[in-house]
Amino acid sequence: MSRKLVLFISGLVIISLISTGYADMTTLPQIQLPLAPPAQEAPFDDDEFFDRANTTIYTICNGQTLPVGKMNTAVHDSLAGTYYTLIRMNISQEQYPRAEEIVSFLSYTLTLSEKYQDYESEQNKFSPVDMGITPYEDLVPWYDAAAGVWKKISKEFPGAKMYGMPSSIGPKNWTLGEFPVVGTS
Repeated sequence: MSRKLVLFISGLVIISLISTGYADMTTLPQIQLPLAPPAQEAPFDDDEFFDRANTTIYTICNGQTLPVGKMNTAVHDSLAGTYYTLIRMNISQEQYPRAEEIVSFLSYTLTLSEKYQDYESEQNKFSPVDMGITPYEDLVPWYDAAAGVWKKISKEFPGAKMYGMPSSIGPKNWTLGEFPVVGTS
């Protein structure tokens, strides 16, 4: 009798441990910083907010791969500047839900860009050892979150197309005993 009880409890513990590992996979990633609470009275920044957001979204949502990495820092910096400006604006209560969706989309896109920069620098180290600190798979939830929000807001941006997921960087080929030449003196 006690052996069956021990096996039963062990089974429950194993099942609960396995199921908790999958709990995080069903939630959306957190946005970086939320939009300021809706403004209670005028003046509202609605027009300026949507003008800036539209310009940024039409720039990055052109149906091509999101320009990320160290060769595209200007795109990242522009996106970050827009995002951090937008979240501080006074948005009317009527436009707040729409603005919040746009901020979520831009936040997920910005985080994807930043995580890709980390991934790229990890992949471009002169080391034959892959430390796996920032695997490519870590980028996917951010792209998926942005794509999910894009489905909700895309009708507001006629002609714009969701950007594509940035490509993975192939593994470096190393031969034992060979080291990359960084520069000559």
